[in-house]
Amino acid sequence: MAFVGLMMSAGWCVAGEPIVLSDEVQLRPIEPGAWMVVHRFAGGNNSLLVQCVERRFVWVDTPCTEDATRLVHEWLARTFADPNVIQINTGFHNDNLGGNGYLLAQGVPCYGSDLTPRLIAECWAETVRKVLPYFERPENEKYRDILVHQKLVAPNRLYPLADGLMLKVGPETVEVHFPGPSHTIDNVVVYFRNRRLLFGGCMVKALAARGPGFTGDADMAAWPASAHKLLARYPDARLVVPGHGAWGDLALVRHTVELCRQYNERQR
Repeated sequence: MAFVGLMMSAGWCVAGEPIVLSDEVQLRPIEPGAWMVVHRFAGGNNSLLVQCVERRFVWVDTPCTEDATRLVHEWLARTFADPNVIQINTGFHNDNLGGNGYLLAQGVPCYGSDLTPRLIAECWAETVRKVLPYFERPENEKYRDILVHQKLVAPNRLYPLADGLMLKVGPETVEVHFPGPSHTIDNVVVYFRNRRLLFGGCMVKALAARGPGFTGDADMAAWPASAHKLLARYPDARLVVPGHGAWGDLALVRHTVELCRQYNERQR
């Protein structure tokens, strides 16, 4: 969820100079051809843009709004000749797919699990109700009306959640995997095999995180085991990007497991 970004701060990430598109949107280079897109919407919210080959790009998650998504897409069009983009949504919250409406209007295919559209329809309004008190804080009031009136658009390329998805984009193999419920019951991760780059999204917490963040849609009992499965499935991952805060390595996954275990202990 967008607001949990305020609880995050820098970890150990080492980056090049950020590409600033507005006061609220910037791209932070991770390595050549890979950028962490940060949208400040009541906190920092991450998506991941990867150049797989020449003009072919995979964008994992969107900024929280269509306007912020447009800024990034327009930068891409200015910077690369006739870019071909696909979008992968990792969950049903606005920091996963708030920009889908704009992207679909531009002809960008948006991949998501078959559970995600149902959660948008059945759960998003209640999620907004749960978080509104947070947006009453003076520093967040400017985002409140946007959140209340936002209409989320579902992905248009669906796959069975339990099966995941495998995409071949040029030489890159992109795996979308569901290890089990976590921050939401539809959160997936995305692994770029050649780069050994894992986008953990909201399932994975930054090293600076001191708790699991928003738990209103989480399966806290399952989250530790779901996150732990990532260590076995992607032992060679060298870069891990969380949904909020700084990227790092697999230490972020281990940190997430411990945070969730500690949270569950406190609830007993």
